[in-house]
Amino acid sequence: MPILIYLFWILLGLILQVGLFNHLPLFGGVVLSYLYMVFRTPVEWNRIAQIVMGFLVGFVMDMFCNTPGLHALTCTTTMWLRIPVLHLFIVSDDIKNGCPTLLRLGTSVFVRFLASVLFVHCVVLYSVEAFTMFNLGHLLLKIIFSFILSFAVIFAAEYANNSK
Repeated sequence: MPILIYLFWILLGLILQVGLFNHLPLFGGVVLSYLYMVFRTPVEWNRIAQIVMGFLVGFVMDMFCNTPGLHALTCTTTMWLRIPVLHLFIVSDDIKNGCPTLLRLGTSVFVRFLASVLFVHCVVLYSVEAFTMFNLGHLLLKIIFSFILSFAVIFAAEYANNSK
């Protein structure tokens, strides 16, 4: 995917997140639409470039959400873990270039990959946001519902993007 098209989709995900999904919390959870293109970052990109891209996406989210450093930390962590988690489910020779998509990985591997990275992202995001565990029930509800909502939206977008 050419870089300009990729940047367009990242920008669209950020606009949807800031303009729509941040204002539609369900049961304390929020759809994290900006993560869709983070997951689809091509694996052949330099690892440092991937991590920097994650930081920049998080930084933009922080600017619009008034959360200094929260999303930057979380997106950087997500990008740092993305490739090692992917290699837990596939052999590194199976995907040397391109994006980890539903079509390339298959449903089972893609679901496990998406669920693993998304769950870590939600745990880090809401744990750092809460910074304490004084209301553990509320924290767990935010993590669970954000995970479920984000998983459903990202999987549906990926399915629609890869359906023939």
